[in-house]
Amino acid sequence: MKKFIFISLILCINLSFGCTQIQEPVNKNQDQKVIICSNLPEPLVYNQEKINSIKEVQETSSRYEFRGYDLSNLTVEYNDIINSVFDSNTKWSNNFLDNVNMAQIIEYGKNPGLNIRKLHEEGLTGKGINIAVIDTRLLIDHSEFKDRIVHYEEMYEMSGPAHYHGTPITSILAGKNVGIIPEANIYYFAYQDGNIDYEKAYLHLSNAIKRIIEINKQLPDKEKIKVVSVSSGWDKNTENGKKINEAIELAKKEGLFVITARIYETYNYCFDSVQRELLSDPDIFSSYSLKGYLIPEYEDKSGILLTPMDARYAASATGSEDYVMYTKGAWSMAIPYVSGLYALACQVDEDITPDEFWEQAILTGEPINGGEHNNQVILNPIKLIENLKALN
Repeated sequence: MKKFIFISLILCINLSFGCTQIQEPVNKNQDQKVIICSNLPEPLVYNQEKINSIKEVQETSSRYEFRGYDLSNLTVEYNDIINSVFDSNTKWSNNFLDNVNMAQIIEYGKNPGLNIRKLHEEGLTGKGINIAVIDTRLLIDHSEFKDRIVHYEEMYEMSGPAHYHGTPITSILAGKNVGIIPEANIYYFAYQDGNIDYEKAYLHLSNAIKRIIEINKQLPDKEKIKVVSVSSGWDKNTENGKKINEAIELAKKEGLFVITARIYETYNYCFDSVQRELLSDPDIFSSYSLKGYLIPEYEDKSGILLTPMDARYAASATGSEDYVMYTKGAWSMAIPYVSGLYALACQVDEDITPDEFWEQAILTGEPINGGEHNNQVILNPIKLIENLKALN
């Protein structure tokens, strides 16, 4: 990993910025990482057991929760897993594995899709690009990204294990096997641990954005953080929600692109997602179809950017070599996709702006469903990068 001579400089920044409870670093130079928290999170544990009926499995939002369960005595069909969450600790019956190509499902699930890996082969891996992620407590030593973390900080004194959310999201963005930018450098800021209400979390989220701004001011020009990926939304009408919007405005002035679920408000950009079945090739555009739930704010908008979201096999917070499959995803998975593409664009053109990126992404996008939804296009990373190279 690249050695950062500015580690001691960053540590001199007021560690209580925006939050008086930030702890002193656990280790000021652990594998060239800056770690600021009272204790590193342990793996998340699902105390699941062997079951004999699918009725024993929790079902939420029409989705089965199979993580960690022993299903070896259970008759499970392919149709049972297409609306489920399962992980590398799920135990299936031999009969199920004989009839379902799980190896292919996992291989497709690891692939970011849309031919991203072809860009990796050309050397576009995010190498040399600094990115920031704001999310929940992270399993910092997961093999997908442990070598890419250069800064880990918790915005208040947290407790409990790694949260289920931040670990897979970070791997979708920058995991070495499943990510879009596997060689980018990650500055990570945990703003909630699952034991905090949303209104308080909003305050910590806004403070994390301000913290990134302060850190970025200390970095050399060639090592500035380019993008901040936040797989979250917020209530803009609350006091602390307004503080997030204010923090993003400050970040924009400092050249940071803050990508969130509220991007249609903060930048006037629109994105949504497309779905893919488990056994459909993620590199083929015809494998994707419209999810069909555009938010009301998009009704009169044009130029809606669509990204893959479903059927992703990502890092799990349950262990450093564990993975989780989300057969049906959420916007949380679309946000790191856009963030990763912007980072690749920065590798091609270090001076690119969010407006330039968005314009080119829409221009080079692939029509969905034969063009019947002409205001919506799927990201086409190959064409996008080709255009940026030609313009640069």
